[in-house]
Formats: sequence, structure tokens, C-alpha cells
Amino acid sequence: MSMNNLMKRESTLKLLLLLCAGEGVDINVSELANKLNKHRNTIKDRIDHLIEHKIIEKPVYPLLWLFTEYPLLVISKDKLYRDENTRTFIENDPHIFAGYFFQEGVYNTLTIQFHEDLYSYQIWCDKVLENGKIIREEDRHHPDMLLFSTKRILKYDTSAPFRIIERGFKKGDIKKIGDYELDSLSINILKMILNGKAIRTNENSLARTLKVNRNTIIRQIHSLLKKGIIAKPTSRFPPTFVPPDYMLIFSLIEIKRRCEEVAGFLRRDPRVPLLIKANVGRYNYFVASTFKTVEDHIKWQEKYTQNFQACIEAIKNTYLSPAMTFSINQNNISLELIKKKIHLLQEEESTFNHSIDL
Repeated sequence: MSMNNLMKRESTLKLLLLLCAGEGVDINVSELANKLNKHRNTIKDRIDHLIEHKIIEKPVYPLLWLFTEYPLLVISKDKLYRDENTRTFIENDPHIFAGYFFQEGVYNTLTIQFHEDLYSYQIWCDKVLENGKIIREEDRHHPDMLLFSTKRILKYDTSAPFRIIERGFKKGDIKKIGDYELDSLSINILKMILNGKAIRTNENSLARTLKVNRNTIIRQIHSLLKKGIIAKPTSRFPPTFVPPDYMLIFSLIEIKRRCEEVAGFLRRDPRVPLLIKANVGRYNYFVASTFKTVEDHIKWQEKYTQNFQACIEAIKNTYLSPAMTFSINQNNISLELIKKKIHLLQEEESTFNHSIDL
């Protein structure tokens, strides 16, 4: 069955909704206990603490289909009112992935968004002005936005920054994530579950919820994975691209020579969870990186410019500290997209049945 036909089945979409919400998806405590040679209760307590301290989130199936349905990635600097209406709008909007307090010139908000195309993004911008709740037209400044195609993503690896923590812990340089004290056991647990290991799916529970046979659930999940609609289940950091208490830096980079070689180093760099081939003015690459301090980022950037002299021509950075983060809901867009598709299918079926009755 083709991807298009598969995604036009309501039963498939309802299963997808559960998987991407983390329903019936759990960390396999017994498997971790066996592999790490620890008592099951010890592992369970440690996992509970990691979740309670917001070091990780509960596992879900990531929706890769999102990039197909919403191939336009927008990073937008806006001037919006700082009030509860704006907060509610950003936290619940089905296209906003994350929002940050941000001050640059007239702009006070930065958002990461996904859209179907440029037209749908423009329609979305018009809705921001509706009723004047988010911003009135006379108070608004034209957004300063960056547009990227998700088809040009060279790297999307939310687990990559963990390797920085693991290396730092082994060297004795990193002892905490946020206010959580690290030890060898917590490092080993994080290493496994952030890479999608020791995570199980309860097909029986999903089958009961959807009132279908367990084997049907197994076949559907296998098909969704095979066609690249979902990725294998994994836990993620709550800020998605960065560990808690780490900065997120967006960099536009102009690489004039040895582009593939430099991009190859960036793809392998654990400090880079996201790399996109870009076409923004003079810049041809977009890099999202993570660091504890601005000074650490400057040293890292200098190392690249020195190692690739005459290759990197220009860099433009935007720094987003943890204190600037006010909304990251990595599942919201995926879940709202699936709900939208279910609703459209139900509407089509209702219209079809109505036409038959006539």
C-alpha cells in the first residue's frame, strides 16, 4: 500500500495519534535492569527522577511524516503583545513548534513554525492580526523571517548533544544537568533511552483502545516504520534540540569553499542537532548548535574558522538562552496535524454518505 493510501485510512491515523502521543509506549525497565545489571526498582526510581526533574520526557514515536505535510520551516522574529493572549496563542497554535522571549530592535518574540507552503504561511500571518488580540495592524512590524525547506535538512538528531554530556561526565567536567546530579547509572540510562533503546510498545493496550486485533496493530506499526512515516520510539530532552540548562544558537553561515567537507564535519559534530542547506542572502547553511555558555560557542566557532580558513566567509548568530524559552511543545504540531487529517476524512465520508442518501 502506498503512503498516500495508507494515510487516508482513519484506523491508521487513529493509531498514529496514539503512538505520537506516547500512548502504549513505555521505557522497558526490565530490559534496562538486565543490560545494566541493576535491580528493577533501582532503574525505575532513577527513570522516575529523570522525568520528574525534566531531564527527559516520556517516550513517543516521532512523526517523520510532519516534514512531508509541512515542508516549510519558518524561523520568525516578531513584535507581539506580551500578555496572556499571546502566550495562549503560541502554546496552542498548530503550526508553532517553539517560542522564545527575544529582544532585537523592535522584535520581542522568536518562533519556530512548520507550514504547508508559503501561501499557507501568509494566510497564517493574516490570522495573527484577527481581532487585534495578538497584535493590532498599526502596532505590527513586518516579521523578520527565515524560510527553509525540510527537504534540505542534512541532519536532524535530537539525541546528538547527549554525547557532549557523556564526554564531559567521563572527563569530570560535567557533573549536573540543570539541578540534577549525574552518576554513571544515570548516564547509562540516558544513553540508551535517548537513542531509542530499551523502549517497548504495548500492542495489547493499543489493540484494546482501538478495538482491533493485536496482530493488526503490529502490522500497522511495521508498515508506518517501513514507509518512514514514524521513527522508532525514543525519549527526548524537553527543550528538544538541547539538554536542559543549555543554550540554543542559530547560525547562518556562508561557506564558500570545500562546502561538502565543512558540512560533513558539522553533521558529525555532537553540538549540532540540526543542519539545513539554506539560501538566505549570502548564507548557504543554517546550523543549530548547543553550548553551556556564549564563551564556549565562541571558542567552538573560532576552531571551525581556523580549521577551515578561506572556506567560512561569514557567520550570523542568534543566541537563545534557557531563560528566553517560554514554550516548546514538540508533540503539539504532530498531534494537531493528525487530528486535522482525521477530521478531514470524517468530513469527506459524511459528504459522500449524504450524496448517496440524496
